[in-house]
Amino acid sequence: MSFKMDPWTIFWTFVLGLTSIAEAGPIGDQCDWTGSGLSTSAERGVTPVYLRCREGTVSWLYPRGALRLLFRPPLPADDRDFRVCIRVIRRPDPPDLFHSLQLNDLEAAERFPARIFVEGVHRLIPLYAPDDNDPRELRCFRSKHGRAALYVEAEPEEGPKRRVATFKYEVRTLERHYDPATAECRPCSESELELAFCTSDFVARAVIVGSEQREDLDTTQLTLRLTKLIRATGADGEPSDLDDEYYRYETDNTLRAKRSLHAHVHVSAACGAGAGAGAGAGEFVVMARRALGRLRLACAPRAAHWDRLARRRTADGNAHCALQP
Repeated sequence: MSFKMDPWTIFWTFVLGLTSIAEAGPIGDQCDWTGSGLSTSAERGVTPVYLRCREGTVSWLYPRGALRLLFRPPLPADDRDFRVCIRVIRRPDPPDLFHSLQLNDLEAAERFPARIFVEGVHRLIPLYAPDDNDPRELRCFRSKHGRAALYVEAEPEEGPKRRVATFKYEVRTLERHYDPATAECRPCSESELELAFCTSDFVARAVIVGSEQREDLDTTQLTLRLTKLIRATGADGEPSDLDDEYYRYETDNTLRAKRSLHAHVHVSAACGAGAGAGAGAGEFVVMARRALGRLRLACAPRAAHWDRLARRRTADGNAHCALQP
């Protein structure tokens, strides 16, 4: 990967630590931030944005000048440093649940109208550029001495076209605390299965019918055919709005579909997951959480294993939530 340092980029290296004298702009102090470059009168204004959550979205309309994003997430007392992953959004994500693979095709990617740098010691370290010839939309970096900041530099404007620079971010601790997102490359323990079932954004009984390597996300995308949908929340955390025109539920939540219902769930490419290990191998209970806009696998026990665990934990009376077999 190579980057060209032009005078415009070099300019920003001199504003490190000098944002107090930069033009004032809207300041975020939340999970998500939305702003417009039209509110900045100077082309080289630097807008500070404080992000105090572990995940969220930054959306910059008509980008001009630069943003300085400071990550200050809530972390356990013994965790000082952390890892930040961002995913630049170059096209709309398809729906989580769909009936036809053709209807779920991705739109053509557009050029992301900004360059992103990690703030280092007296210098900016390139993290993403639209012309870096790297297909990955996902980029990660680590904090240093408990601090992490990004500079997002708008590309020069080209005519009156409406431009939006949007990316999602997620912060994870470096310690090995249990997080469903880190359990995807190994079988989950029984306690992890129960926690993942109770807290995941998506839970369903399903058969794996396909897999695809997604270079842009550095993941393996598993295609599932659902046989029973237990939970599905949308990107806003609310239950997905599923149209009864396509399918209905019986009292046991089993899908009675006019058309088959499918979903995509992503696994880190490093796990080596694929349809060969799951297709034709029976039914799984798939538990996934939303990360950077897509469903990411937490646990996927075989259905028979989960049924035994759910019945036993329910009989014990100590389950964290209602465990559906």
